[in-house]
Amino acid sequence: MLIGVYSLALFVSAFLLFWMEPLFTKMVLPLLGGSPAVWNTAIMFFQVVLLAGYGYAYFLSRVAKPSRQFWIHGAIVLTGLAFLPLAIVPGRIPPSDHSPILWLIGLLAVSVGWPFFALSASSPLLQAWFGQRGHRLSADPYFLYTASNLGSLAALLAFSLMLEPSLTLAEQSRAWMVTYAVLVILVGACALPLGHGTFHAQSTGAKAASPRQVTSLRQKLVWIALAFVPSSLLLGVTSYITTDIAPAPLLWIIPLALYLLSFVVAFSRSPLIKLAWALKAQAAAIVVTSIGILAGSVFGSGGTIALDVSLHLLTFFLIALVCHTELANRRPDAEGVTEFYFCISIGGAAGGIFNALVAPLMFSSTYEYYLVLAAACALRRPVGRPARANSPRDFLVPVLLALAVAAMAYGSARGHPPDLVIRILFLTLTAGLLYSFTENPARFALGVAGVLGSAALVQASVGVLHQERNFFGVKKVEIVDQGTKTVLVHGTTWHGAEFIDTDLRRKPLLYYARSGPVGQFFTLFGDIHTVGVIGLGTGALVCYRRPGQEWTFYEIDGAIERIARDPRYFHYLEDNGADTKIILGDGRLSIQKAPNNYYDVIVIDAFSSDSIPVHLLTKEALSLYLAKLKDHGIILFHISNRSLLLAPVVATLVESVGAVSKDEVYHPSAKEGAQGATVAEWVAIARRQQDLGFLDKEPRWKPLVSEPGARPWTDDFSNIVSVIRW
Repeated sequence: MLIGVYSLALFVSAFLLFWMEPLFTKMVLPLLGGSPAVWNTAIMFFQVVLLAGYGYAYFLSRVAKPSRQFWIHGAIVLTGLAFLPLAIVPGRIPPSDHSPILWLIGLLAVSVGWPFFALSASSPLLQAWFGQRGHRLSADPYFLYTASNLGSLAALLAFSLMLEPSLTLAEQSRAWMVTYAVLVILVGACALPLGHGTFHAQSTGAKAASPRQVTSLRQKLVWIALAFVPSSLLLGVTSYITTDIAPAPLLWIIPLALYLLSFVVAFSRSPLIKLAWALKAQAAAIVVTSIGILAGSVFGSGGTIALDVSLHLLTFFLIALVCHTELANRRPDAEGVTEFYFCISIGGAAGGIFNALVAPLMFSSTYEYYLVLAAACALRRPVGRPARANSPRDFLVPVLLALAVAAMAYGSARGHPPDLVIRILFLTLTAGLLYSFTENPARFALGVAGVLGSAALVQASVGVLHQERNFFGVKKVEIVDQGTKTVLVHGTTWHGAEFIDTDLRRKPLLYYARSGPVGQFFTLFGDIHTVGVIGLGTGALVCYRRPGQEWTFYEIDGAIERIARDPRYFHYLEDNGADTKIILGDGRLSIQKAPNNYYDVIVIDAFSSDSIPVHLLTKEALSLYLAKLKDHGIILFHISNRSLLLAPVVATLVESVGAVSKDEVYHPSAKEGAQGATVAEWVAIARRQQDLGFLDKEPRWKPLVSEPGARPWTDDFSNIVSVIRW
């Protein structure tokens, strides 16, 4: 009975923790333009609060008797009810003139900080209390950690499979509050005299009869390092898979679930996977992932989305498994449980802070992902044999490999890539060399860092005019196509291009070409007075502005406006209407302030790298656009996407609000492609079929029909997996 009560309390506590994380972050996401950095910042906040909770548990276990610990912690848990149900504090508006990171941290602190703190401290305290019960298993209470991690995994699975698809955010919030009340009762039950009724005399807050084992500083630093690497990689791999697909709860949950699963496997009472096997699999996965990154960055080649994402997730899981198994092997006895978890939480919080706060200030791109991959190599410890001393060769060989990779990357960046046979041979030899390094942690770490770092640095310097990074991602301006064009790259996607030749620079390119859907639309549509555009890019759309027209762009990222207005890079705004109004802030929130029935045309052209923020693709969002549109106005929706098939989503949304639409998937001819046009997909939406009649003159525009029984996306529901181009 004692084990049952403690296990259930730990399970429910962890369930609530990991239910809160995606639930509240999804509430916040629309306020910040759907940026992938929202999740990273939120996870960083939760890790810091977890550290505070573990620190409090460690301090409380050192200075107070178990009976007093219960009353203190019970009061903290009970106070958490005052912050429920979970909701965003009213009146909180994110800033538009500087990074919203501190604003988001403040919002999380005042909205959910206290209950999260109370829950985070419960796990180590409950395990410490059980260790002081005198039960036959009290000497090794770490098996209860499995119950905690199973609760965490159950929460993530339940959120993805049951809670998010069937309940609104408000309904989930109320259910969370009821479950929290159940936890309050369970924490109280843990203090009752169940089974072995009294706390062990030697484990009270009074001084023990025997001296307490002292953990060395070196051991503590090893614990912290082993926790740091998986924590940092968790955020790194999540950013990687959400940048081009979508910052959605399901894609947040998959890496987090793998992170927790690695804890479950590592801390199980009987080893489920031998460390030697995990080390071999980890080494192979790191090598294959490094070669995949190298092939994509240097040669622009790669596998399918499913293969690419699966490889990075597998590598992340194996790295986390190795690190957490090492932690499990190095854990102290029951008396040191709170100190052990406190050190783990320091490493976890440090990983979150490094990715969310430090790395964006240090690096102009996401180099921290490569750096921590190399750190994982350095933490490898040979099994069954002593570590070999390093020699000068262990440093020289990786340096020579890095120089070879840099030379290949430089030639490719200068427009002279090798043929296919040379590429395959080069990648194969590089993979073989990297794998030969795996027996020596220092050489392996330097090899991975050299291969990935040299390629990344060359790609960031050759032809690059400007590169910067902020909360909304990495922006880069570079010269391409033998010096004929300047492009704006956001993440991995071109967000606009312009001819360098002054005679051609007023010509819109890429998805905005005059021969494409946008050009056809503005040529065929009737009298236009007012145009609202969500998403600025390089400002290429302003090429379609005519004298007397009023154009307003809504752009969430101030860096994009600064780049688009900088005459060193782009001239669309300067040449076609320098007085064009640009309103900074999330497009959906900002356009709410426009008068109803105001715009003749509303263009939705907002992307974060290759993904459209989900909150711009919901029934509520489309209803808002229609409210701001004149009676016979048109919504023009840009849905070009490498990763997602969005036409069925838009078709269902259109049907759900009683509107009509036409779609064009544009494939330029060889001549049009030579003039700068690219493949593009746009959807035109109107209230009535006759309002789209002008597009009948262009047969490439086809009626968009929804799938029978399809459920429209709303602010409370979306299904990213169903539209991924696997």
